Amino acid sequence: MAMQMSAPMSPQRQRPRWWIPLVILAALFAGMVLGIVLLIGIFIAALSSAGSLSVSSDEDVEVREHTLLVLNFPSGVREQQYPSGLSFSETATPSLLDVLSAIRYAARDKKVDGILLRRCRGVGLAQAREIRQELLEFKKSGKRIYAFLDGGNEADYYLASVADSIIVAPLAMIEFNGFGVTAPFFKNLSDKLGISWTVIQREEYKSAGEQFSRTGFSEPARQELRQVLEQQYQVFVNDIARSRGIPPATIEQLLSRGLYQAEEFVQHGLAHAIATEQQVRDMLRRWTQGTDTTKPLRLVGPARYAQYARQQTSKSVEREKAIAIVAAVGPIRSGKRDGQAEEIASRSFCQDIRKAADDTTVKAIIVRIESPGGSAQASEEIWHELQRARQKKPVYASMSTVAASGGYYIASACDTIIAAPETVTGSIGVIAAIPNFSKLMNSIGVTFDTVATSPSASSFSGVLPMQPSERKMLERMIDTIYARFLERVALGRKRSVEAIREVARGRVWTGQAAHEKGLVDMLGGLTDAIELAKRRVGIAPDKRPRLKFYPEKEDLATVLLRMLRNLSGEEDDENMQRLAWLVLQQPWKHVVRWIVASPEHRELKHALKMVHLAQRERLLMVMPQPLPQW
Repeated sequence: MAMQMSAPMSPQRQRPRWWIPLVILAALFAGMVLGIVLLIGIFIAALSSAGSLSVSSDEDVEVREHTLLVLNFPSGVREQQYPSGLSFSETATPSLLDVLSAIRYAARDKKVDGILLRRCRGVGLAQAREIRQELLEFKKSGKRIYAFLDGGNEADYYLASVADSIIVAPLAMIEFNGFGVTAPFFKNLSDKLGISWTVIQREEYKSAGEQFSRTGFSEPARQELRQVLEQQYQVFVNDIARSRGIPPATIEQLLSRGLYQAEEFVQHGLAHAIATEQQVRDMLRRWTQGTDTTKPLRLVGPARYAQYARQQTSKSVEREKAIAIVAAVGPIRSGKRDGQAEEIASRSFCQDIRKAADDTTVKAIIVRIESPGGSAQASEEIWHELQRARQKKPVYASMSTVAASGGYYIASACDTIIAAPETVTGSIGVIAAIPNFSKLMNSIGVTFDTVATSPSASSFSGVLPMQPSERKMLERMIDTIYARFLERVALGRKRSVEAIREVARGRVWTGQAAHEKGLVDMLGGLTDAIELAKRRVGIAPDKRPRLKFYPEKEDLATVLLRMLRNLSGEEDDENMQRLAWLVLQQPWKHVVRWIVASPEHRELKHALKMVHLAQRERLLMVMPQPLPQW
């Protein structure tokens, strides 16, 4: 094989490579910025609900003739008027007030021919009944309501049952089996692992900690849960029976079976017909548009239609007298709201109350509560702020599906408490559940030794056996908190502590039972609270109040800046402000929109919410709350 030889080349002068480090630094900086943007987007997408921050402007909404109002909220409806996170989704979860306002205005709007009901799961029973009552009022206008079920459960059917025509998709499976509670108990697992629990509850009905100290429900827990379930069950049965013209006993018999296919649902009179979604759309188009098949079916969602309704009725607003609606949604904790999940952060919530109380145009405040409770310290802080607000103007508590424990604590500070008959409330009590891992550590050969300056320096370590003195200390703290809770409720209810303790004892009640026991002033929903406040401040019947919502609406820049501050740990950082400005420029803004609009996972959202709560509170565990499921 021949080999070619090349002539030697003369040495050349090497060119400087000064620009290479700059390129590397620029690439690293760009990567860092893009990484932060992606991290923010993914983080927000995981934590924000389907109805997160609406960045749409308040542009005029046009509604054409022969339109149908579509109620489709498979993830439920939110209590806050403005969402707590970020989302650019067009299928954002509507607010409860938007849904109610849309239905009410549609009844007298000549451009709306009727209502189409779709999936409604995720809506709490108290919310569903308020929407249902509004739908029944809508039917008095003579307009029709259609419902299409492609599956679902009792929550979907509860609203659909008011429809003039209920249509079920072929082969659809519908769960229709009543209400129940299934809760896990971990005592056997803890014993096997060598984990012992110290559970102290005030009083016998405050039973959530029993999941770790027992293998099943205690008799008081079983008693209170059964009573709540039976009361809610009777509301459900009676409402369905009235709407469908079927005896309540027959409804109960049907509920005892459980699962139905489409054909069986129609046979038993729970639905009218079977059809595909396209067939339903074609039928609705013929009904609204006539025989002209070229005309599209005109649909509008409750959020946009509520905006349209506000535009059309703007002249009827009483501008000089506003009513503030402050949303108290989520678990209660100390600190400042981070905007990444629905929560009641005491510092931010108190700021909202203070703004509403100090605003001279606001004549009354409604605290809309949807909370299972949380931090006693944070609840006490909120209680004081509400007491301050009461000195300036009327303050109402409007309870949604759950307003228990700390949720009732803050309600007790208001002038008037309004609850739905189905609301789960009360739970006036305190619980402590502390795990101990000393047996587990010994079983794997781990021992501990201590050096301390005082006998109590190693108290509640979790790896040393709990001493009787530690338990006494814990019981004394629990008794102090429980006594304060009873005092706060007694003061608000204008009753003795002894009388309140008789109906407290950690027990949960339905709104109906709480009203009978004197823990609630009247039964009703959010619109009833608004009407009550409206009359109190002297707004004419033909006028509607100007509503101011808290937390207030935030623009995208504000939310991103807060997210960046949370990541950096800095309250005021000019660099973070510049970075927030940067990601809102092109093309970064489109990148953020694309990321945040991606599908969300509710399980991941819940897990991250618990992580955020643990970062801000000294928690040893997070317990599931056994509440009725339907």
